[in-house]
Amino acid sequence: MWSTWRRNAAEKIGGHTVHFINETTFPRKEPKAAIRKELCDGCALCVEVCPGHCLEVAVNPRRPNARIIRLTPELCSGCGACQGACPKEAIFIPGLSTADLRRYVNQALEMCGVCP
Repeated sequence: MWSTWRRNAAEKIGGHTVHFINETTFPRKEPKAAIRKELCDGCALCVEVCPGHCLEVAVNPRRPNARIIRLTPELCSGCGACQGACPKEAIFIPGLSTADLRRYVNQALEMCGVCP
């Protein structure tokens, strides 16, 4: 189902055209996630949602009593789940704005009938 869904660029749902996440509108393998270390407080919400298990909690070398998130880039698919979960916008996919990510999520929710 996922591959079929990705191939279809748009579909009419409830009289509206919904543009689906696909190879041309959503980053595939590149670019990878990046972390703004000055914003990261190590809350680990991104770690919990990462499907690639490329994020881990580590001790902040600048503040030994604080935590920070460490990224293993070779495991990152660039899906954007971490960016959507981060309340401080400390982790992001270069080239994927938070507004774009929210639009993709809203389209997916509309498609599955969760949102009216």
